[in-house]
Amino acid sequence: MTDGKIVHYYRVTEPPHSLLPSIKESLKTAGLEGDAKLISSVQTESCFNVLSEELTDKQTKQLEWLLAETFDSKSLQLEKSALDTSPEGNGKRNRDDSVLVEFGPRMTFTSAFSSNAVGIC
Repeated sequence: MTDGKIVHYYRVTEPPHSLLPSIKESLKTAGLEGDAKLISSVQTESCFNVLSEELTDKQTKQLEWLLAETFDSKSLQLEKSALDTSPEGNGKRNRDDSVLVEFGPRMTFTSAFSSNAVGIC
């Protein structure tokens, strides 16, 4: 499937309650206590990179059902991060008090979830 197109789906997720204190503690340990004091909140989302040939409407609906949150299907967005507040949608920060940082597995990484998703779709 090397001729396929990659589409990106984004879903806002609830960060663990321990994430903010953990980040602040890590910064303090690294000698960056001043930076730790500047952080007031953390927002998270999952990005799903889908490599596929042209999908039918039925296949697209199945894929979106699979990727969407069970009780909040409207939180799934195609090609635009909910955390990207810039008018251009380029992933850059839009306000002076926010920073967008992306990290995670490579697009070529295969997880148990992705294997199951391929089996379902």
